[in-house]
Amino acid sequence: MRKHRQRLATAAAGISGVVIILLGVLISALAYEGREGQAYRFWNHFVSELGEVGVARLAWAFNGGLILGGVCIVIFMIGVARLLPGWFRYVFAVAGLATGISGTMVGVFPMNQLRPHIQVAMQFFNMGLLSMTLFSLYVLLARQRAFPRWFVIPGLLAMASFAAFLYFPTPGDISGGLSTTQALIITNRPDVWWLAISEWAAVGAVLGWVLLVSMYLWQDARCRMQDSGLTTTRLLD
Repeated sequence: MRKHRQRLATAAAGISGVVIILLGVLISALAYEGREGQAYRFWNHFVSELGEVGVARLAWAFNGGLILGGVCIVIFMIGVARLLPGWFRYVFAVAGLATGISGTMVGVFPMNQLRPHIQVAMQFFNMGLLSMTLFSLYVLLARQRAFPRWFVIPGLLAMASFAAFLYFPTPGDISGGLSTTQALIITNRPDVWWLAISEWAAVGAVLGWVLLVSMYLWQDARCRMQDSGLTTTRLLD
């Protein structure tokens, strides 16, 4: 019964984290008005622009959502790691914690603090890639009962999304990396920017993975608790 409750707690943390983060995104996006008075567009604005203090009118909603939701994701990652066997749980726990903590720190260091913001954001994407790679390999190759084999699909999708953003080709005339790209785009933003889209795809994929795993753990734990209750009743009878 204790294990079932731990699964429920893990699922609740994951679902809560996703909901809180998405609420912060939506609230900030709806109220957003950029430097040139433009509305927020998911196809040509970076994720972190929603939290840029002094530009995004409700930046606090986005940043607060990342901080509170990120704490929930950290708890979720710890809970998932506890389901894994042997030494592998510790490897995944380190990668999962690094992913959750760095995601939380993006809210602590919003885009207006560009240097630390870039550092924690890139750590999030790199550790997210590692976490999704570890999870996918485990589900696909290990003899395990924690997750059905088809869970490799959302894991691989999230992994591919992280890789696509991290290794997205930048224009040849931009030599300063992501921070320079972000600075230049303020005055020369394309109508459709695939680097911004790939960033949103990575964030959406990992949040979708968290939600899917959480829903599976919730349903699985509920079914197991019901079965345990029926078994206890039969024994008492």
